[in-house]
Amino acid sequence: MVQCALKTGPSTTELREFKMPEIDDESAILKVEVAGICGSDVKNYKTPLENVIMGHENVGRIWKAGKKFLERKGLAEGDLVFLEH
Repeated sequence: MVQCALKTGPSTTELREFKMPEIDDESAILKVEVAGICGSDVKNYKTPLENVIMGHENVGRIWKAGKKFLERKGLAEGDLVFLEH
């Protein structure tokens, strides 16, 4: 299971648990160490948008990754990365 802060309604966030997703050979899972927010997150926090994990400016370590992903990116599991967005 994995925990996240989920925006469940206008100005409302709840801590929730979800099943760890499966990945294919082209994908990876990031263990987030720092999650940033930007102006669009601040703007959207008060909107009726529901069931959104906010913040897309993340730094973390590659926890699990497919072989093709690692080869394409030149990375290894455990590497510290900043997400491109």
